[in-house]
Amino acid sequence: MNSYVTINGKKYEVPQMDFNTVVELEENGVSLLAMNEDNPKIATMLRAFVAWIMNTSAKKAGQEIQKHLMNGGNLVDLITVLTEALESSGFSNGSRPQPSKVERLPQDHQKGQKNKNRSHEKNTSQSQTS
Repeated sequence: MNSYVTINGKKYEVPQMDFNTVVELEENGVSLLAMNEDNPKIATMLRAFVAWIMNTSAKKAGQEIQKHLMNGGNLVDLITVLTEALESSGFSNGSRPQPSKVERLPQDHQKGQKNKNRSHEKNTSQSQTS
């Protein structure tokens, strides 16, 4: 399904993102796979995305985004298109592989329990001597 975005009165097709797109965006300063709440870089990501769909430089894309905003456009539309492109590509946050949970062996649990018991015994003996 083709997606489109209008910037400054011109309609651009948003191509399907793939792994090479992600690499290309990384080369332009945006690591989609490393994005999170602590490191959003939304403006940088948006400019690189617009440069990609417009097939132009990041500087030119930034100028077009600025003109878009000055003419009454908003960032929400652009961010929505970017989000939809990411979700349909398989590179959205929800599809990232999650680190596997470290399995605890029975002996690990027992060691942890022994340490808890020692700590509890130590605290109990200290409170009795006080």
